Amino acid sequence: MTRWLLPAIAVLVLPACAHLPVGSDGLSYDARRAALTTVDAWDMRGRLAVDTGGRGGFQGSFDWHQRADALDLAVRGPLGAGVLHVAGTPSSMTFTARGETHTLTDPEAELSALLGWWLPVGSLHAWLLGLTDPKFRASSENGTDGTLAAFEQRQWRVAFPTYQLATLSGRAPGVLVPRRIDLTHDALKLRLTIDGWLPAAP
Repeated sequence: MTRWLLPAIAVLVLPACAHLPVGSDGLSYDARRAALTTVDAWDMRGRLAVDTGGRGGFQGSFDWHQRADALDLAVRGPLGAGVLHVAGTPSSMTFTARGETHTLTDPEAELSALLGWWLPVGSLHAWLLGLTDPKFRASSENGTDGTLAAFEQRQWRVAFPTYQLATLSGRAPGVLVPRRIDLTHDALKLRLTIDGWLPAAP
């Protein structure tokens, strides 16, 4: 399981972090979705921890670049060494790990098989922004300031313990995006801590 991510790394789990409130962007959830979905290109960097429920774990950092429906994701280990790279669109991706590159024509199914666990990669671009994927049914829990506290979608529970204000052109004081994201699927737990999110040139 998770044979591409875990074989040479001991179990490491990021400690829970408390963050002070960052204020409000004054938007409802629908208004925030509308504002964020006008951004065709954005960059995100942060840290992640993976807990596979007693069968291994992983800690590292990531850089995610979104350009329309195309993503470019690089994951690095604790010492900065490259662990994996994923790039492409929901219909065609490349996956590189441990010096091997795979071309994926059914990315969700094939990437999940390579990782060893179900990963709905086609929905992640929305989840990372604190939004549900509008193409699939979701059960949501409302938070404060028009944000989502959590939702269940595509066999995953996605929770947003903290948000942060991010710069959005023409909008002061900015827009709320997640600061931390906790994703759970069966025994698998992923924790993402977002250190930076910025719109980017397409």
